[in-house]
Order: sequence, then structure tokens, then C-alpha cells
Amino acid sequence: MRISHKKSQSISNLFSFILLEVVAKPLPEKPVNHHKGQGMKTQSKSRRIRKLVTAGLCAALVMFFFASANAGIEEHIIETETGFYYTVQKGDTLWDLSQEFSDSPWQWPDLWHYNPQIPNPHWIYPGQKIRIYKKSFGDKKRQETEPAMEKTEHYFTYTPIRSVGFIRKQPVETLGTLSLERHNYSLLSTGNKVYIRPEPGENIVKGEKYLIYRVQGGVDDPATDQYIGDQYLLTGILEITDSQPDFAAGRIVEAFRDIQKNDKIMPLMDRKADIRIKPGIENLSANLMKSEEDWNFMGQDTIAFINKGRGDGIEVGQQYTILFEVTTGPDWGPDSPKYLTTEEIGTLLVLHTENNTATVLITDSKEDLKAGMPLQALK
Repeated sequence: MRISHKKSQSISNLFSFILLEVVAKPLPEKPVNHHKGQGMKTQSKSRRIRKLVTAGLCAALVMFFFASANAGIEEHIIETETGFYYTVQKGDTLWDLSQEFSDSPWQWPDLWHYNPQIPNPHWIYPGQKIRIYKKSFGDKKRQETEPAMEKTEHYFTYTPIRSVGFIRKQPVETLGTLSLERHNYSLLSTGNKVYIRPEPGENIVKGEKYLIYRVQGGVDDPATDQYIGDQYLLTGILEITDSQPDFAAGRIVEAFRDIQKNDKIMPLMDRKADIRIKPGIENLSANLMKSEEDWNFMGQDTIAFINKGRGDGIEVGQQYTILFEVTTGPDWGPDSPKYLTTEEIGTLLVLHTENNTATVLITDSKEDLKAGMPLQALK
């Protein structure tokens, strides 16, 4: 674990204090015995002893502070079925925590994005739980806890896997609708109690957990301009605390993003954060469709969709390269635009599949990515 700047500064200040107080401080004056130089020898010997003791003390203190800094961070991190969580301590900021867990303070907007329970990124408070979503931290924790062994398979860890939505034509099994919130909040989050109106004939079980979702609307395939399915946005997880014939009550145990009245619930999907890497399909004709959050451009760490799925041989864990097609402009003559070549500008990993679509994570991008860009198997 990287030690933050403020911790490093504290260690540096302590080092300087010891050197000034102990090494640079002159020895108290003593009567000097000039007989055969004994006074000078005694003073020189005391100086050497003091320097040796000081060097040992400095080394011990530095080792202590580095160890305590690492242990201090680690002891505030817990692992749950939905990922790793850090408990905010006094003096923490999203900037510093992004540096700790993502090796770059500039990633703090991503950290905020995956923690929608934080209304203002400039104000976080001791005791708050923050989800740590970066792959690098999940890999590190897994390496620390698993015994060392020879592996022939490679894995990618994506801790917020349960928050990943999808596009499909066939409607999901809707069990009920969030119809009432006791405080009449317009936006709901972790800890809120809600009441659910069950669908006719559906059984909502007390003690069970369910996915909360809403339908974003129909999506067209950019390659054909034809309807390909409806987008399902997953908003959180609900645990049922009471179930009656006409209603059910529950508490939101996790919010992926803002939860709204009239969001619906469906059975919880069993998806693993550790994804086994597989080769992609050669000569696949597929295209990038859109981002999950409806952004105009896509880049690294964006969740997006492609227009091929299980029925086309797409599997979770496959990797693909995103291509940019170089074509001619009007000044090339009447045959323009004319295809010239392709350039590799990004990579993606398949996280979830439906029959005719798949949800992917963009793992790398050299420039802004747009809907319609073609894919090929990662070489």
C-alpha cells in the first residue's frame, strides 16, 4: 500500500526534529582535562555514541511509522459479497483515497461515481463506508489471501459486478414495484425502508434479497438501426423484512446509483467478481453500441454494450480489441468515403451476456470511443 503524502510529510518532520535536537545540538560544556588529550578523546567518543544511538532510533521510528501506516489502512478495509469497503477516517478525502487505492488522485471522480451515497465529493465523514472498486486493489487482496500456487488460468477482478446492467428483448421476471417510502423521499439510498406492491401471483419471500432495477427504454443497433432490446439499469439491492399477501416491506441494503419510486425488483443474479480470461471469437462481426450511463463518448473503465451475445458465441471473460476505421475524405474523389485500414484504439472485457447482446468493461482506450466502432478478437 502506498503511503499518502501527509503521512510521508509527518515522518519527514519527525526525522528532522530528531536530527536537530540530538545530532546538531552541541554537547554540554564539561571541564576538559588537557592531560595527554583525555578530554578531547572523551568528547569525541561521546559524539560517536550519540550519533550511533540516534541513527538506530531514526531507523526504528521510520520502520514503525511505515508499518503502522500500512496496517492502519488495512485494518479499516473489509471484504463483503459485493466487494471491498473502506471506513472513512478523520482527515480523509476522496483525492487521498484515490491515491491510496488507484495509484492516482485524478481517479477520484470514478471513486465518487461508484459511491452514490456521497452527495458532495468534497465532504466525507469518519465512519462512512466507501466501496473500493478498482481492479488493482481486488487483485492485491486476492494475492494476499490466497496461497501461492502455480496457475495456468488468468483472472480479472471486477468488484462491482452486481451493479452491471444489460440489454435484452425478452422482459425480465418482475416480482414487484417500489410503491411507497415512509418518508416520501423522491430519491432513495442505502438504509431506506420501502414498501413493495407485488405482481399478481408472485411470491416475495421474507429474508430474501432482490435486485432493484428500472427500464431505460429501447435501444437500436448502430450497425442496422433496428431495435435490439430494452436497457435494464440496476440500481440497488433490497432485503425483504416482511411479506404479506397484498404488500411486502424491505430495506435497501446497497445502492448502486439513485433509486427511485416505481423502480422494480427481480431475482438476484449470481455473478462472480473474479472473471476467467478467455480468447475472443476470430472473425467476429460486432460493434460497440452505447455506454450504460448514456455518455456521448466512452473511455477506460466505462461500462458499455455490444451488439452480439450468447447466441453468437460471446462468453463472459472474452477480450476484444476496439478498432477505428480509417476512411477517405471528400478530397479523395467521388468514391469517398472509401475504407483504407483500421487502427487499434482500445480493448474490452465481456462481463455479462444476453442472447443477442453483451455488457462489457472498456479496459483501455487511447482516445474517445464512439458507438458503431467495430471489434476483433484480442491478439
